[in-house]
Amino acid sequence: MKEATAIKEFLALVSPGFCMEGELPAVQIEGIEVRLDGHAIAMVQADGRTLPLRFTFDEGKIARVEVL
Repeated sequence: MKEATAIKEFLALVSPGFCMEGELPAVQIEGIEVRLDGHAIAMVQADGRTLPLRFTFDEGKIARVEVL
C-alpha cells in the first residue's frame, strides 16, 4: 500500500519536530487503516497518549493531515 508508505515517510520526516505541550516526545506508529474513500487513519502514540491522525490523499499524495 503506497498510502501506508507515504504516511510512514511523512511521520519519519516530521516526528523529530513533533511537539506536545512544549515537549518533544517519542512518536511511534501504532497502526494504519487505509480506507477506500481517499483517507487513511494512523494511530500514533506520543508521550503515552494515542492520537488518531486522518490523512487525505489526492492523486496518491498526502493532501491534508488532521488530528481527530
